Amino acid sequence: MTEKEKLKAYLKEKGISKNKFYTITGFSIGFLDSGRSLGADKVKIIINKFPDLSLEWLIMDQGPMLLPPSAPSRGVSYDMGGYHIPRLEEPEQPYALSPRLCTADDDRRIPLYDFEAATGLEPLFEGRTPASAYLSIPELPRCDGAVKMRGDSMYPLLKSGDMVVYKQVRDCTNIIWGEMYLISFAYDDEQYTTVKYLNQVEGAPDRALLVSYNPHHAPIEIPLSAIRALAIVKASVRFNTMG
Repeated sequence: MTEKEKLKAYLKEKGISKNKFYTITGFSIGFLDSGRSLGADKVKIIINKFPDLSLEWLIMDQGPMLLPPSAPSRGVSYDMGGYHIPRLEEPEQPYALSPRLCTADDDRRIPLYDFEAATGLEPLFEGRTPASAYLSIPELPRCDGAVKMRGDSMYPLLKSGDMVVYKQVRDCTNIIWGEMYLISFAYDDEQYTTVKYLNQVEGAPDRALLVSYNPHHAPIEIPLSAIRALAIVKASVRFNTMG
């Protein structure tokens, strides 16, 4: 098994959902299902959050999955196969954006990401962008994350700095036409990330029309094959004061 397959086997053994794992570690939604290896920085977080998980089993395929109750799980330093992993005395706690936005339902907490628009959404969706904070919004459907709006293409409906909460779309055949999407796409040899309405192009089922709310931005027609990452916008959050 790969490292991520073994980690999923551990979560199944412990009865821990993927959403709970993402909440505890702060990793982005989809991290467990992308790639094969974990990376030393991620392993450090994992073993400090799950002290009964055997690092020797996870990385070296040695020994049992779970450490015995008497095994030391704090203040121990491991150095194996390029992984130098100190166990912390106390696990780090994820930062909550605001007590007014947080609830006791950890599985509904939404990671907020800082990302560079120039690099697109792909690193974020692949689990390579750490969460900077968390949101918890009552009665919100399950979402994968949130990012801060940039630009004025959706003004005044959305302003720069507003947070858009999204659910990743993995197949362009599942587009709900007319809805608002967070999208990364290639256009004229450049990569763009923006929020737009996606409309059908009459007579061209393999193309999409990207429409802004701001009338000063002209629609853009692109082939569906140009889309690099896509997420439907489920909600938005706006702060009207600085504090």
